[in-house]
Amino acid sequence: MGPDVPLLDYHKRDFLLRRLAQTALGGPRLKLGQSAPSYVFVNQVVLFLTPWVLGGVGTALYQLGVLQDYVAAALSGGLMLAAAAVVQGTALEARRRRALAQRVPMHNNLTDEDVWEFAGCAGSETVEFLIPGKKYVANVVGHSVLAGVLCALGTWYLLPNRLTSLYGGNVSASVALFVFGWLTVCVGEYALIVNTPTETAAFQVLDTYEITALMRPFYILVFVAVDLADRFTADVPGLKLANQILHVVFVVLAVFWLLGVLPPLDALFLWGMEQLLEFGLGGSPMSSDIRLLGMVLVSAGVAIASYFIPSSVGVVVFMTGFGFVLSLDLSKVWFALKLAAISCLAVKKFQDVAACFRTQIRWRATIFYLTVLALALAEAGLLHYELGSQAFSKTGLQAVMSYIAMALLLVTWILREVQTVYMFGVFRNPFYPKDATIASGFVEKRKGLSRIGAFRKFLTTVGKTAFCVVCLLMTWNKS
Repeated sequence: MGPDVPLLDYHKRDFLLRRLAQTALGGPRLKLGQSAPSYVFVNQVVLFLTPWVLGGVGTALYQLGVLQDYVAAALSGGLMLAAAAVVQGTALEARRRRALAQRVPMHNNLTDEDVWEFAGCAGSETVEFLIPGKKYVANVVGHSVLAGVLCALGTWYLLPNRLTSLYGGNVSASVALFVFGWLTVCVGEYALIVNTPTETAAFQVLDTYEITALMRPFYILVFVAVDLADRFTADVPGLKLANQILHVVFVVLAVFWLLGVLPPLDALFLWGMEQLLEFGLGGSPMSSDIRLLGMVLVSAGVAIASYFIPSSVGVVVFMTGFGFVLSLDLSKVWFALKLAAISCLAVKKFQDVAACFRTQIRWRATIFYLTVLALALAEAGLLHYELGSQAFSKTGLQAVMSYIAMALLLVTWILREVQTVYMFGVFRNPFYPKDATIASGFVEKRKGLSRIGAFRKFLTTVGKTAFCVVCLLMTWNKS
């Protein structure tokens, strides 16, 4: 490619500019790759500003002293719910009329967009272009209700008197936040009800369940939640300062959505569940979303169930047992049990010696794990029964063993991070081979990592076993 060849030709550049404008505004297509009647653009502007108009009704009644703030917000939310129902009903009717008169869709290869034929201001083609509609009836109802809630809370969030009191009577700042804040709410409402734009940050290739439409309203509700916490709690200076800062950030949310800074909801919730499983519940990362969801539910259920056990010894034994069981790879355990059952049938039917040998190995592993589980339960129960009621001494043997346990855990965690490509998930590991094509350097660094792994395995097996034995001896000596 020569130096005079542009990165994007004028067709792609025009398409990129249109797509960026659509993403920034939340869905309106104010520039098309073809000539279109003016009512197409006027209708989009009217639909875009509808939440602001309906929210302005409640705001005006509150500012005039006719209604309380929460009543004005509820009125705006009810009007928005009715408007959303009308919009979705219009889209369903247009789709029904469109299905009765099938037409061959035309495609423009130069712009990579469909060519639309607009027969009138309220024609089925125009309505389908403006409001594509939802795939599922549940989304039609749910998104409409959410649009009403969002408009109500947005009205309450952006009341002029509230903004003025929040910023110490600064009227100019309140006006700017009111105007640009309502533009942010309009962007979120348009993406939820009218037409969901193509987001810069995407996690799934196909939006099968229309989760993308919920992304912008979710982040708006997060900002509103902070304001509600500031309203209904005591005077907390830190919370008030955070609310003031978030009101300023609120007006530039569209920029964050355009740049792809804020993650999609599916990626955000999966990441949050993984962090909860690792740092909150003491689990490990899972290889699939289904396993992650199942492990989070099981681990959270175990943690909640422990609060209903009246005996402290029972809590310790219960958590120790489930902690050991959940630390195993349950999918491999289930797979091994299935293979053991199949191998037993093969032994009985065909006298398969190899299958019998594999079955014996699996039963040996099962007996080993059951033995370790029994020892862990006995150790935890005896330690808590004998030493749990005693006062903790910072210079006693129990304190020394606790410090050794914490040091052992820290060392094994550091050794595990050293064996990853990115240490702590951020920094590039200098001990990890950078290039596999250089044989000598690759082999040397691989040997170093192998030694670190062997040392970590020694600590996690021999060191922890010796620690458990010492703890048992301490318990017997106390008794």
